[in-house]
Amino acid sequence: MATVNTETLDQHTALTARSVQEITGALTAFATNWQDYDGGEVEEAHTFLDQLFEAYGLDRRGAGVRYESSLRRADGTTGFTDAILPGKLLIEMKRPSKVATLEGDREQAFDYWQEVGSRDEGVPAPRYTLLCAFHRFMVYEFGRYPREPIADFTLEELPDNQGALRFLAGQRPTVVQPNRELTATAAEAVVSLYHELVARDAAEPTELRSFILQTVWCLFASDLGVLAGHPVQEIISDLLTDTHDRRSSAAELGHLYRLLNLPDQHHPDHPSAVHQQQGGVFAGKTKFVNGGLFATPAAVHLTREELEKLREIGKYRWREVDPTIFGSLIEGFLERDRAIDDPGARRQFGVHYTHADDIRKIVTPCIVEPWQGRIQRASTADEALEVLAALCKLRVLDSACGSANFLYIAYQEIRALEREARDKFEQLARASGVEPPDTRHLQFPLQNLYGIELDEFAVQVARVVLWMGHEIAGRDQGTPEPLLPLPDLSATIVQGDALEMAWPATDVIISNPPFNGSQRLREAIGDDAIERLRSQFGIGVKDYCVYWFRKAVEHLPPGGRAGLVATNSIAHGGTREASLDHVVEQGGVLLDVVPSQTWQGDAAVHVAIVNWIHQPEETEGPFEYRIDHAPIAEGIGSDLRPAAVSVVSAVELPANDGIAFQGPIPGHRGFVLGDETAAQLLQRDDADYAEVVKRYLTSDDIASSPRQEPSRWIIDFGQRELHEARRFPRALEIVEREVRPDVDRPRWWQLHRPRPARREAIAHLGRYLAVGRHGKRILLTWCEPEWIASDATVTIALDGDYHFGVLTSRAHTLWAAYRGSSIKSDPRYTHTTVFRSFPWPAPDEGRREIIAAAAREVAEQRTIACTDANAGLTEIYNIVEDGGYPDLLGAHRDLDRAVAAAYGWPVGIAGDAYEMIPRLLALNHQIDAGTIDYEPFVDHPAHQGDGEPAARLF
Repeated sequence: MATVNTETLDQHTALTARSVQEITGALTAFATNWQDYDGGEVEEAHTFLDQLFEAYGLDRRGAGVRYESSLRRADGTTGFTDAILPGKLLIEMKRPSKVATLEGDREQAFDYWQEVGSRDEGVPAPRYTLLCAFHRFMVYEFGRYPREPIADFTLEELPDNQGALRFLAGQRPTVVQPNRELTATAAEAVVSLYHELVARDAAEPTELRSFILQTVWCLFASDLGVLAGHPVQEIISDLLTDTHDRRSSAAELGHLYRLLNLPDQHHPDHPSAVHQQQGGVFAGKTKFVNGGLFATPAAVHLTREELEKLREIGKYRWREVDPTIFGSLIEGFLERDRAIDDPGARRQFGVHYTHADDIRKIVTPCIVEPWQGRIQRASTADEALEVLAALCKLRVLDSACGSANFLYIAYQEIRALEREARDKFEQLARASGVEPPDTRHLQFPLQNLYGIELDEFAVQVARVVLWMGHEIAGRDQGTPEPLLPLPDLSATIVQGDALEMAWPATDVIISNPPFNGSQRLREAIGDDAIERLRSQFGIGVKDYCVYWFRKAVEHLPPGGRAGLVATNSIAHGGTREASLDHVVEQGGVLLDVVPSQTWQGDAAVHVAIVNWIHQPEETEGPFEYRIDHAPIAEGIGSDLRPAAVSVVSAVELPANDGIAFQGPIPGHRGFVLGDETAAQLLQRDDADYAEVVKRYLTSDDIASSPRQEPSRWIIDFGQRELHEARRFPRALEIVEREVRPDVDRPRWWQLHRPRPARREAIAHLGRYLAVGRHGKRILLTWCEPEWIASDATVTIALDGDYHFGVLTSRAHTLWAAYRGSSIKSDPRYTHTTVFRSFPWPAPDEGRREIIAAAAREVAEQRTIACTDANAGLTEIYNIVEDGGYPDLLGAHRDLDRAVAAAYGWPVGIAGDAYEMIPRLLALNHQIDAGTIDYEPFVDHPAHQGDGEPAARLF
């Protein structure tokens, strides 16, 4: 893995300037040299990268590229990159055999990309990421397009795609789709000019922002032909030819912007009364724009250098600029200055560009598909005309609209549907022998799009984006009326707090609400706002997006549709109960969902996408259901799983209490020790330090250590009082020095959450089980009784091979996958929702021993595999998935069949979620109802009920 920051390269020492032809020639030789390589990723990766850098004229040593650098992950573990030069490019190398499946490594590269940036160190995350398997190159720009590459080509195609890696030559890559590249370049140029104006106090920031938006709209409208001629460009040209500086940009551009706001053509200052006779730049080239865009004309003086820059900006192909990307970039780039203007201002959260493909995951199921269905079902001209008329009355709301990306895409799709419906009407009319009347008066009005946005400047940007979209739709779809004056959006795209203000009547709600989680919400919005939410919704403090779900449910009419983006915790626990459970309880039907995917931009998180219809009529349907774009037959549960395997209704079983516990939470890294410090303490003779210095098992140890053994140590005084802790002076000294200054709690020498109930549960066991709380797989391991399993694990106070067998079987791991929550896209094992609700089988002694024997075989085969490969369980099971270690796979299959038999099920269903999950859920309900006896841990100390108080355990 390599990171290259070409912006910081010394052009004289790190780069040798090369022409495009020279780079292409060098890459041709490079491709020929490597075309037959089929080795591993390690042996030749550095040589490969050195030669690739050299082809672009980049001297690795001169640039400061470092190979084999460590990377500290968020979970505290350490990874390694192949090479680093921070800030620009991240390269993940894979062996040539991975060419066909290279897309599968995108997630790993994305995770590394998230970790390499550091605000504390002043190192931003790299802009570009190259995923490379020697014979294939995939270039990503995760900050903007996290799910798809901006370039994908083979080694053979590299010379023809040399522009894709031109960041190695200190230049911008030429790989993005032309309109995206153009849009980004135009936006960067506009914002660069804006920052120059701000730096010299050319005007108040609010006037400068108005100047930017007014100028951008004029450039766009002129290039599209909406505004006759190119008045801005002509004024700039005239100003630059005035060598005596007798003319003023503030006066002339300001006058243009004032004229564009004059509605009365008989006004004495109107161009038709003055400039038509005089000729010049204004003659016939200004119209009444309306819409409020020029209500306050901006008059800003520009220096000659700034005029030159604006003239270059005017040369861009503005008709090809993507309004959604441009609007988001402008909004995002100027956000910094808004913060400077008003440091205490409450900022809109998660403001950044949303890729059109992601927006369509909401617009398509909420708008396009239902209306396409209505158009297709129309069998007569009258029916088609009714559909067209109804479509033109559709109302769409985005209650957190930002710069109107969602509304823009919705508008373009609705206008395309409008044309489709009109064509269908005309076809059916002619088929019946009737010449269809003109229906162009039936048009979807831009004012049927409603947006609410907290940030006032974003509202201005949103209106401009929609006006640009209106003009593009007029070009693409054809409109009978003039595109000017602009539709007035002052009453439909408005500034305000969406959760406090009334929403307009609407048929469809599409939105990407803020991503703030419940734990940091008070910090983000303040105490007063929290109390208002409590009072208004009566559900306590939840993830911010939950309140958008609640208000959408209250606001939708019967048959209305909604599509919202949410943090992927929306499908779990209390967050789900307050949102998706409420959607379903109020008559909503979930139709199209994405349970978890990465989201882009600075607010990069894992999100869920949820589309539903509210209280559909009986005549609507049958519905098509989709999860992750794949059709399913039986509907979708509020946990965003197929209804057949939804376990939302499962309950926690009292008989499972007292067995599973989250590990102790240290609360400070000063409690954790390395081997050397721990050894020094244990060798001292002034106390028996083994009583308080314990081996410390983490989830990474379970997943990555070949022996699943702790890699660190921890000082744990248990529940000892301070005078008792003083019996171990050197250990207490470490805690007092490292921990006490940073913690504000009376019992500073104790772990933040010591979990005494956990200690009591394992006190009389010769061993216990631990399972990692989050990861790709549910992995269990045996622990020595004196080990401390960390808070990233769940301790299970059971010591039998039978218990290990049931918990390792597919019956339990599937239950955990479907019942647990998630961190990003990985399942999370919880001792409450997973373990306490899991219904154990009730086998006789013979079947218990069969399971125990099968479990011992799994454990033995795991040990053999880990020893053979000197690898941890994650790597071993990756190999098993690829067909390796058949004996281990066979042992698991035997175990799964034994557990299925213990439940009394056909052994053939072992591992089939659609067979096992409904059976487990039914058993959970039967146990809860008391219709069957359930005492899986009757011999466990936690369930013996002898009434004797437990001794305090250190």
